[in-house]
Amino acid sequence: MAHILIAYKQFPAPGVGHAGGESVYRLMELLHQRGHRLTLVARIQEAERPLLPVTAALCERVVTVPHHRSLPGPRPLALLRSYLALRHATQRTLCDVRPDVLHIEFAQTGAVVLGLRGAPTSIRAHDVNWFLMEQQAARQRGAARWRSRGLRAVFLTLEPRLYRCFDLVAAISEGDRRLLAARCAPQPVLLLPLAPAFHPAADAPAAVSRGANVLFVGAMSRAYNREAVLWFLDAIWPAIAQAAPEARFYIVGADPPASVRARHDGQRVFVVGFVPDLAPWYQAADVVVAPLQVAGGLLQKVVDAMGMGIPVVATTVSNHGLGAIPGEHLLIADAPEPFAEAVIRLLRCPEERERLGQAGQRFVTAHYDPEVLLPQWEAALLQLLDARNEKASPLQGDMCHRE
Repeated sequence: MAHILIAYKQFPAPGVGHAGGESVYRLMELLHQRGHRLTLVARIQEAERPLLPVTAALCERVVTVPHHRSLPGPRPLALLRSYLALRHATQRTLCDVRPDVLHIEFAQTGAVVLGLRGAPTSIRAHDVNWFLMEQQAARQRGAARWRSRGLRAVFLTLEPRLYRCFDLVAAISEGDRRLLAARCAPQPVLLLPLAPAFHPAADAPAAVSRGANVLFVGAMSRAYNREAVLWFLDAIWPAIAQAAPEARFYIVGADPPASVRARHDGQRVFVVGFVPDLAPWYQAADVVVAPLQVAGGLLQKVVDAMGMGIPVVATTVSNHGLGAIPGEHLLIADAPEPFAEAVIRLLRCPEERERLGQAGQRFVTAHYDPEVLLPQWEAALLQLLDARNEKASPLQGDMCHRE
């Protein structure tokens, strides 16, 4: 088995409060179970330090540098200092531990460590940024639209160039894989999706009393999640509340801004904020909603809900990466009225909730089982290492080069 050095711009751990960190931790857990040796270099916030022992148990070594949110001074300067520290720490660790492969999570991390030498490289893309900007521009007007179009053009040029600098490229969804493969040729792009975080457990306690509970999950630090919640509350929720007076809407996710917190009334709408364990909230939900107007990658909230057998109502873009069949595995609606009607129908019809929940669970199990998909990526990784052993990597000569 291989010694893998993982570089990541966040800290991976269960209960860390962002889907990326939780998903990277699950990948590390699976790699550890399969006998790989792991070393981690990551940025960490002070509030995340109590989680260090859990992640360290999977690793031979963990190297952390301060996240920019934990550094004093202006934000641009803190960002620069934090990312430079991540680059230097990755370089030092490459020299110290001499791993078989350097694996990078997220394009931003890849840009930070670009050019470091010492091992074959692998990167997993969690978003296709030019696709996000394309969606955003379609919803905007005036100067904002031109700005998004300009960013799309920049990302469309730079992202494929970035990924072609790595020996192995993976995407977290089939939709993203197709987008990247078309631009990264001849570099092949593999599929290494986010695995479901939870599995059904009938005896698990629900976070609140079961009933007509509608759930949204997502870190509020992401603008797309904030916009989705506010659109749902303004354009969709009033019709649901009128048709189903017993319905309750729970918003779960770290860092809700004042604009979201102000919608909490303690009777029909509940802004919960960060929770260390999402499973009890999924257990309590009759319906999970994903009303995002801009989305990419693979929405962990949708995978997790479907993996637990909870029916989902989502927008088309929320299903972009997942590839589920509308009406069979989940319900899709892009306008307020049909979205509200879909939620109301599920709240009123337990048989439909059961049918959709079971179909969604079967779909996720069939398409996102890490026991099936991880070995494919692992085989490509080992093939890369075999090729290096047959012909010494030209990177090795500069392993301990100091910038």
